[in-house]
Amino acid sequence: MDWCIVEAISICRGGDSHLGNKKNKRIKMKLFSKSFTVALGLACFLTMGAAAAAAQQFPWQTQDDGAPGFRDQEQSPSPIGQQPGGSPLGPGAALPGSGRPAMGFAPPSPEEIQRQMEEDTRRQQGRMREMAFDQALESLMPLTPEEIRRMLDVFMINREAAEQPVAIPTPRTFVGNVSLDPSAEPLVIQTSPGYVTTLNIVDMTGAPWPIQDISWAGEFEIIPPEEGGHVMRITPMTAHGRGNISIRLAELRTPITLTLTTQLEIVHYRFEARMPRSGPLAEVPLVEHGGIDAVARADDLVQYMDGYVPGHAAQMYVKGVDGRTRAWSTGDGNMILRTPMTLISPGWDSSISSGDGTRIYSLRETPVVLLSEKGRMVQAHLSTGAFVDE
Repeated sequence: MDWCIVEAISICRGGDSHLGNKKNKRIKMKLFSKSFTVALGLACFLTMGAAAAAAQQFPWQTQDDGAPGFRDQEQSPSPIGQQPGGSPLGPGAALPGSGRPAMGFAPPSPEEIQRQMEEDTRRQQGRMREMAFDQALESLMPLTPEEIRRMLDVFMINREAAEQPVAIPTPRTFVGNVSLDPSAEPLVIQTSPGYVTTLNIVDMTGAPWPIQDISWAGEFEIIPPEEGGHVMRITPMTAHGRGNISIRLAELRTPITLTLTTQLEIVHYRFEARMPRSGPLAEVPLVEHGGIDAVARADDLVQYMDGYVPGHAAQMYVKGVDGRTRAWSTGDGNMILRTPMTLISPGWDSSISSGDGTRIYSLRETPVVLLSEKGRMVQAHLSTGAFVDE
């Protein structure tokens, strides 16, 4: 390339000394033009390549202070960067964040760039871990504590409404006389779901009658008595059940049968079945008047045992004993005495006893009765009107 330039210059200086004709002159001019064009293009190429390399290595030295990039960066939100009169650090210095380095400072080294990149990577990974943790926590427990408490409250309300019984039955205590007549209707035990009915069997004196074995049919859960016992417990397993139970008593050839029903209105808390005769554990009365056989015919006394007093009976005033002893006048010259004590005098016409020791006596009206409790004699005064203090 250098010889082309030298040749072109020598031709221009020497004129037509080498070639004398016009043809040679035109050839020399063409050769000079081509050589000059090639040299100029090569010089431009080398100059542009050097400038590009310098721009890639030191990009901040290729920008002018008046370039749009610097003008944009000089509009910094920092109050210091907006101070008039240039940089407060002095001439040739640059503020942090101005987009270019200060004069006299070297560009960051590769180690610093690598360290900065590693710090950015760690910060980004930390943010990603926090986001992943929040997403996992949201997927596992999407509800807030307040929402969980509200859900539990609603669950308890719904469960209470679902498990609450349709109706609360009325509790009753029943005392009934069992008939051994083949044509007689069996007694009915009324049970209710969620309640236990206690069945106990006593004889006509109120003494327990031991049970040998039982058998039943229907959706009922029955707990048999212990050996020699007279009490069993019945619980229905459905709201609308019906069945019966067969009971074989000690020293009694004929088994007794009771009907089992389930309803929601009435439930027998305690059902006492009274046998019309003396059992193997019968108590011998201290006074016999009217005969023991009269006990079996005292069906009208059962209602007094249950607490139901007929409308024609008038309650009498009792004095000298506690409130466990009560009396009623039947209006026909007779009276009913309900007491846990044993009647000594006067004699009675009929009597029934309960398993808890309560006794019902039917006798002629009298102002005074003599009672016995645990070997102690007491006197009770009876009157149809209030007592007048003397």
